[in-house]
Amino acid sequence: MEQVRIGLIGVGGFARYRTGNLLKVKEAKVVAMADPSADNISALKAAHPATADAAEFSDYKDLIAAGNLDAVMIMTPHTQHVTQILDALGAGLHTCVEKPMVTTVADAHKVIAARDKAGKVGMVSYQRHFQAEFRKIRETILSGEAGPVQYVAGLNCQEWKKGTAGTWRQIPELSGGGQLNDTGSHFVDILLWSTGLAAESVSAYGDNRGTPVDIDSALTLRFSNGAVGTISIIGDATNWHEDITIMCEKMGFFVRNGKLTVRNLAQDKIVYEELKGGTTPDAHFIDCITKGVPCESPFESGLDVIRLTEAAWKSMDLGGVAVKVADLG
Repeated sequence: MEQVRIGLIGVGGFARYRTGNLLKVKEAKVVAMADPSADNISALKAAHPATADAAEFSDYKDLIAAGNLDAVMIMTPHTQHVTQILDALGAGLHTCVEKPMVTTVADAHKVIAARDKAGKVGMVSYQRHFQAEFRKIRETILSGEAGPVQYVAGLNCQEWKKGTAGTWRQIPELSGGGQLNDTGSHFVDILLWSTGLAAESVSAYGDNRGTPVDIDSALTLRFSNGAVGTISIIGDATNWHEDITIMCEKMGFFVRNGKLTVRNLAQDKIVYEELKGGTTPDAHFIDCITKGVPCESPFESGLDVIRLTEAAWKSMDLGGVAVKVADLG
């Protein structure tokens, strides 16, 4: 396949950024878009004139039914993902979906089964999988060079409560949850993916900060290899800040606001100011379709994230009691 005909499902503000990346991939062509808001469609076409001739639909089902597509990219409110994924795969379309993939473990298993039945690419748009610093960490850990992972800590701070006020992200029926399953989805994913760890149990507390959804979350974790860790997602913060610490037997990895520093047993301090390599989820999705390369952000990553997230929500409901992640299915 020399060119991939793509339909966009959901073309709100974030879709303009994603479409910009997609249009940089020469094998990709946006041929259709669907959104209930005609204004969203007009705004996207104005931002990206290369999409001017794309067919327009108010209902994604009509976009799929019209045919003339090879793949779709889904960028809609979270609880709508599962039905849209199932419909796209059922029509034989390669499918890339924004995070979180789905909002329940049961739905994660449904879309994985549908992908396998369709024999198509199913991908979650976790862009950090394709960032050089996290690929460096993953490759070093999985090679065995760093030794076993002992401890993981992650802190993500955002003005999420203020920034999403009055939007669908704070409506549980559309979002399926709060900050832990929104930006936190990226954060939980990269801690699991870059270390290769599987969460065994989680004890969690949450604070909705006066809203209908979780805003601040504090998780304590045990992993299947015996490692321990913490994840803090703060959605009612004064500013953006992010820290990731991964301590292995022979190496420590420290990511501070995107800059990677590595320490080893010899006390060497290696600061990676600018790592080369990496790509975008958009380019990788097209490569999976046209070149048959293995998907590096598959639906299984979405399952890992929602399994841990749902276990954390359950622990919050139980007042912080530890919940076994495997019990979520």
